[in-house]
Amino acid sequence: MSAALARDYAWLQETQPDLAEAYCLSYVKGVGKAEALCRLGADERRLRSLPIAEAVEAGLCCEGAPPMTAHALQVNGWTLLVEPTGCRATRPERYRALSAGTELVSVRVVMEHRYEFRWVADGVLRTFFDVRFPDARKGTEPDALLAEMTAVGIDTDAEAVHPDPGAAALALAERVTGVRVRPSHFAGPLLGAELEGYAPLTAR
Repeated sequence: MSAALARDYAWLQETQPDLAEAYCLSYVKGVGKAEALCRLGADERRLRSLPIAEAVEAGLCCEGAPPMTAHALQVNGWTLLVEPTGCRATRPERYRALSAGTELVSVRVVMEHRYEFRWVADGVLRTFFDVRFPDARKGTEPDALLAEMTAVGIDTDAEAVHPDPGAAALALAERVTGVRVRPSHFAGPLLGAELEGYAPLTAR
């Protein structure tokens, strides 16, 4: 298992502060990019090269609800789905579809409001918690990751809130998946699609 620490993900806030404000990053094991996007609800006919930076900029500049997009890349046998303005992968019907026959790890951040971690296996939610309230864990195996949570600085007794809960959640995701996300992964155009039918990622 990886020995990732929260400090390994300080780069996200430093290099992409707009994305770091709100995003959903999901890891799907052994599923191709196109299939993962389709399981998320994208229309296969509308998949195209789609830079994350372009989607983030569109979200910042729009007057109404930003366009919902998802972007996919593959690292070490896992497909990473990045939703810069949405959180479709956190909805039960979608994480069940994404994890069918495999595993899903998902990190959802809405800065100052949500720092969610999900681990799902074949449609079953094994572990779920908000990094700010790690003692309020849910799922069929709520204590399965206690050692890894402690290792990345998450106080499982909720005595202190981690100073960078988003980075801690990403470090925990790496410890579960073995996948380290790097700045270069977000640099260029990725296979992506616009999504429809869901409200934007907010603090609701």
